Amino acid sequence: MDTLIWTFLLVVPYAILTTAGVLLWRRWRSAATGMIALGFAATLLSLASGLFATYKTHAALAELTSAPRAHQDTYFIVAHYHRFPLLTLGLLGIWAAAVGTLWHVRRDR
Repeated sequence: MDTLIWTFLLVVPYAILTTAGVLLWRRWRSAATGMIALGFAATLLSLASGLFATYKTHAALAELTSAPRAHQDTYFIVAHYHRFPLLTLGLLGIWAAAVGTLWHVRRDR
């Protein structure tokens, strides 16, 4: 049950921000509002894929209980290193959304 609550608490706000960004872009159609919509969408994608990768990693680690500790640690590092491009996508997305928001507010002042 905890997993569903965390998924709801983490994914729903970014889904709402992505929807708001798309609606903003449909109304003003500028590069700034496009950055907002795409930035929040990229962050939502990164977060959602990270939640599923965490489930897969946890399931894989649960099967390694009889293996030595070094193998578990090595597998844990490899599993999280594989997700690095999606983490970068999320960071770039939130930065793009932040810069796009500042640009949009400053331009329409």
